[in-house]
Amino acid sequence: MKRLNRWIVSLCLLFAGASALLSCRDDLSTLDVNKIAGVAFDTTGMSSLSSFQFEHLVVNPKLKAEGLQEANLKYEWKLKSFDGIGETLVLGTEKNLDYEVRLKPNPAGKFYQIVYTVTDTKTGLDYIMAWRLVVKNNIGEGLVIAENDGGQSSDLSHIMSPLVTRGFTGESVKHHVYSAINGSVFPGLITQMRFTTVYGVDMLYAITASDIYQVATLDYTFAAKNEDLFYGHTGDFKPQLLAGVYQSDIFAGNGKLYSTYLGAARKYGLPFDTRFTVPAHIGFNAEEYGANISVNFYDEVNGQFVYQPSVSSFGDRNQYAVPYASGMPFDPVHLTGKTNLAAGNGANHEFLHVLKDKTSGDISLYVFTPGGYDDVEWVATPPVPLAVYNISAAPDIQNAKFFVFAKDQKVMYYATSSKIYAMLYSTATPVFQEKYSAPAGEQITTLQLYEQAQFLYNSYTQPDIATNQKQLIMSTYGTEGKVYILPMVNPGTGNIDQAHIKTFGGFGHITAITAQK
Repeated sequence: MKRLNRWIVSLCLLFAGASALLSCRDDLSTLDVNKIAGVAFDTTGMSSLSSFQFEHLVVNPKLKAEGLQEANLKYEWKLKSFDGIGETLVLGTEKNLDYEVRLKPNPAGKFYQIVYTVTDTKTGLDYIMAWRLVVKNNIGEGLVIAENDGGQSSDLSHIMSPLVTRGFTGESVKHHVYSAINGSVFPGLITQMRFTTVYGVDMLYAITASDIYQVATLDYTFAAKNEDLFYGHTGDFKPQLLAGVYQSDIFAGNGKLYSTYLGAARKYGLPFDTRFTVPAHIGFNAEEYGANISVNFYDEVNGQFVYQPSVSSFGDRNQYAVPYASGMPFDPVHLTGKTNLAAGNGANHEFLHVLKDKTSGDISLYVFTPGGYDDVEWVATPPVPLAVYNISAAPDIQNAKFFVFAKDQKVMYYATSSKIYAMLYSTATPVFQEKYSAPAGEQITTLQLYEQAQFLYNSYTQPDIATNQKQLIMSTYGTEGKVYILPMVNPGTGNIDQAHIKTFGGFGHITAITAQK
């Protein structure tokens, strides 16, 4: 037994000695002096990324690829959504990234992710770096452009310029904003748009021949459509117009008029109960709260002019036929067989209506006082006919497609597909003058007076932009769609400052333009 114990002890001593000898042996290999080949990322100063919408995100990563051949490396940039929904998007396959950020802003606390992969094609090894990406909104005050590619769908683009953007010194044109953010377009052609605030959230409304849409302008995402914008709506929408009166948002559709204050409500209510049929052209006195009649229009079905004192819940919201009295220049009650071409209000808040006779083809401008209220009983007094001008002999009037009423002068512009004319009606005999001719090969597709979005709510601390109601906004189409800003000069003359016309191009066929704030 003692001999066995001695043998075990000797064996342990032998192993311990051998281990000691091995631990002292020199490493004769090269692993202690040769660095392993690979890629290292230097992220100093770029631990995260940020970009404004529709601007270019440029990333030039600092790489250390020791021991690797550049020819054996390939690159890939990928984008992952902040919500984890949707496919991962490949942004590029070059060493450096240059990507137009056509994404909606990410919510607070959530981030997009940019993943950069460098692959050694010789070994198959991937070297991966990831950054958080913050996308910021920079679509602000300016013009919203509804355009199409010649088909029956619509997209939205955006313009910012000192002429339409308060406090902005540069220029920005962002094309196809809506489709880039939503991955889809609007079915149908947009005929009109309007910006407003819905319960504290900035929204854009757009109408086609059959539908009404709501878009959140913070990120240009789709918000709602049709029934979701109304309480208890039944039947077809058949949108006709969008408009605004102080503390009231107007929608007309299928011959009915709706009004609500979207600053305090999220949807339109029921239409006004009336025997009259509402047209697509209505005169609104929007600027002067409480002092003038709010609504005036020509009812084509009943052949008479109609007024509505108020569109607010605390006013008289009934509709009445404009009465006739002896000595008036025309009878507003018996005026059958006319078609509405345009309506609005002009100098001194007068209601203006352009009608065409269905039989003779004669075109006339009808002028009314703005009406008001009796200062004793505060009873509404209707608009009164002031004048009627038969303008059938005006140059090119039978080819007129657009009519615009100046607010601070007695000037009406009308446009054919190639020319803009001015009607000066400050005297009993109006004067007609050609004011602008579109460039050769271009046809006018829209014309309107520029009005800053929500200027009714401006104050002395935030006054109107200097160009408010002082310039025309026109679009044309030739080989591309263009937007023109035409400054109006020399009040009372209808003159256009030809030397300072501003042009923006690169659009499709433009069908509607509005101002956004």
